[in-house]
Amino acid sequence: MKALFQKARFQSAALVAAAVLLSGFASQASALTTVSVLQDSDVQKLVDAAKKSMEQNHTKGCIAVADADGELLFMQRQEGAAPDCLESAEGKVRTAARFQETTNTFYKMLSQNKLVTVAVPGMAPLPGGEPIRHNGVVIGAVAVSTPDGDLDLKVVADALAAIK
Repeated sequence: MKALFQKARFQSAALVAAAVLLSGFASQASALTTVSVLQDSDVQKLVDAAKKSMEQNHTKGCIAVADADGELLFMQRQEGAAPDCLESAEGKVRTAARFQETTNTFYKMLSQNKLVTVAVPGMAPLPGGEPIRHNGVVIGAVAVSTPDGDLDLKVVADALAAIK
């Protein structure tokens, strides 16, 4: 009888301990947050809008879309585009995502002889790369590379307008 009583008391203590532990996990679980990410449909809208804008402006180029870490989700060199535009678009999209800033900001710094921009590994101080924000948080980036940096700014703006 005494062994049965001790067993029941041990089981009750184990249940209380489990309840305390689980309540701690429940309070921690409520502290989790949700992070927005680019959906495949968003990537497609960005790409379609960039292609349309380039076509309307009678140019060819490269298009890159990356996640918030700067990892490529999409990359394409249009038929007839300059071969070096791939590296340029990739550099721009990684810079925009990782530094969470438009690449045109770094281009302007460079044009003002702030040469530190060329010393930062992986930075592409060229116009045409923009971070994509959702509720103020960078969730990715888009970049284009054509023969004209001013046109790159327009094409990227047109692409971003497609998902706003």
